[in-house]
Amino acid sequence: MFLSPLPNRSLLYFHLCCFVGLKAAALMYQPVEEGAEVRPPVEEGPLTEQQLGLRQAEERLHRDYIHRLLKPSPEYPNYQYLCKLCSVHIENIQGAHKHIKEKRHKKNIMEKQEENELRALPLASAAQLRAVDTAVLQTARQQGISEKDFEVRKAVVSRMEDIIKRHLSGCMLG
Repeated sequence: MFLSPLPNRSLLYFHLCCFVGLKAAALMYQPVEEGAEVRPPVEEGPLTEQQLGLRQAEERLHRDYIHRLLKPSPEYPNYQYLCKLCSVHIENIQGAHKHIKEKRHKKNIMEKQEENELRALPLASAAQLRAVDTAVLQTARQQGISEKDFEVRKAVVSRMEDIIKRHLSGCMLG
């Protein structure tokens, strides 16, 4: 069997592929990249009504950036969930639902959605960049100050700084 080199795979992965097969090795050895989600394995087979309800509730929480902790936090041993958006530990599902309704979480959700929308925007075309460049230069010509005015203002700031330093030695105008 031919194995192509895979990035971010270790020698352990290679040996697992050789001995247990590629599919089984991929399931057993999944390196976690920084910032990647780690989710507990999904159990196959029939679920009880309670397990199904819990899974559905956790899927809903996951959409709101609230994740089940795989191992207890040393600082918060009784807490089962973490809101990755607000960096808040949450004790149980009821607490998570309460947290979702908080003003801070709603604000953070809105900011995250805006950020995602901005990241999804296509890059500006060359024509759009030229139009913005032209508008900025035109505004600078109309509203900006001349080089002479800039030098006059710079001299005034320098004189004020000298006067202030005489009375307050550690102060500067910047």
